[in-house]
Amino acid sequence: MRRGFKVLLWWVLGPLALLLLVAAAWLASNGRWADAAPQPVPPELLPQTVTLAPQDNAFFDIQGLRAPEGESPNAWGQRSWRGEISGEPGLQALPSGEDWNCKTDQEDCVARWRGAAAALEAQMAAAPLFGERCQALAGRQSFQEPVPVRRLRPAGSVAYEALSLPQFAGLVACMRWLQTEAVLAPDAQRAASAWGKADALMRLVAPGVQTLFGHAVAWSLVMRQQQLLAQWAARQPAGHALPATWLAPLPSRLLQPRFWMAAESHYQRETIADLNEHGDQMFDADPNLLQAWAGRYSLGYLPQLTTQAMNAHWLAGIRSVGQLQGPSLAQQGRAMPDPEASWWRYFHWRNTAGQLLADIARPAFDSYFLRQADLVLYQAALELSQQLNAVPAADRAGWWQRQTLDPRIRERLQLEGDALTVRTWRGEVESQQAPSVRFPLRPS
Repeated sequence: MRRGFKVLLWWVLGPLALLLLVAAAWLASNGRWADAAPQPVPPELLPQTVTLAPQDNAFFDIQGLRAPEGESPNAWGQRSWRGEISGEPGLQALPSGEDWNCKTDQEDCVARWRGAAAALEAQMAAAPLFGERCQALAGRQSFQEPVPVRRLRPAGSVAYEALSLPQFAGLVACMRWLQTEAVLAPDAQRAASAWGKADALMRLVAPGVQTLFGHAVAWSLVMRQQQLLAQWAARQPAGHALPATWLAPLPSRLLQPRFWMAAESHYQRETIADLNEHGDQMFDADPNLLQAWAGRYSLGYLPQLTTQAMNAHWLAGIRSVGQLQGPSLAQQGRAMPDPEASWWRYFHWRNTAGQLLADIARPAFDSYFLRQADLVLYQAALELSQQLNAVPAADRAGWWQRQTLDPRIRERLQLEGDALTVRTWRGEVESQQAPSVRFPLRPS
């Protein structure tokens, strides 16, 4: 009887004792006392410092493009970036509608805009101040995008509300304004002037973007400009050629992901720092007693280890793909580890909640790598389409076969009748981007 009682005790108390030992070991490994010592941020992950004076930085002009009449776009943009403006009335309206928002990768926007010329010109005539600001912006000399910085935020708000984020809708509208002016211009001289301003604005922004958002906007501006130029040039008389400056190579800063990867790592560090500062890293603004106790001792969440895990992830990525571009970037980007490979990677003994946060904060960037790599395809397609425009239609197939190109680029380009088509790398992972992109040629 007594022996049976002892066995029963072992069966009951043994697992309980083991569970308590495991819990004690986990607590020993996951309290604030178990956190790592702070480490400096690796130099590769430091965003570039803005050296321009605010009044000389066209970034703030862009933030203030929609400022009320009578306001300086640059000064207004500075105040907006500092968080001093919220919902101010009197913002400049932007042109809109299906014709205005024509998608160059899906249709010939030059043809559409010319067919809707009266409506587009009426919209633009109703927003003269915005048009003047776009003209002035195209003449600016310097642009540097700052990275998001933390602001004070009220208790109970979420961490993302503490970070200033750039506004680029006005920039996109300005590029479209100048491109529409070029397409609808009554003569070649005014068309060239408008195209030149659009090219200048694109090249003003391209070398100065820093965040992933800024890069994505710049990629879109470049690709749209290149397709529109091809659509417009295909309608010009024989012998007409685009100026060499409009075909100039893009800055390496726009082609290599290391710049936006450093900015993204900074964004994560700022977000984590804000979470730590407000004590809401794991729970809501009104935690229960157990949550408050766990939060007070950072149980399962070690801020330094979490930040260092994120830094290590970004550093490995930058060293793997950071300086690649074009075909090399596409090839390496497609070979990056699958973030959904196994759920087991989410389970960690030490810094359990922090490592989980670090893991889920690693979105799949393959589509961004491929989209950035596509810039090289678009640039090649524009250059080749302009060369093909000077070749008699009957000789184009032979001319095309004689061209010496990087095989990884050639396999993406195809001569199809009166167009050079591009099969993008991005289309491999995004079904909406799968159809080939057309760069029209001067008709036969």
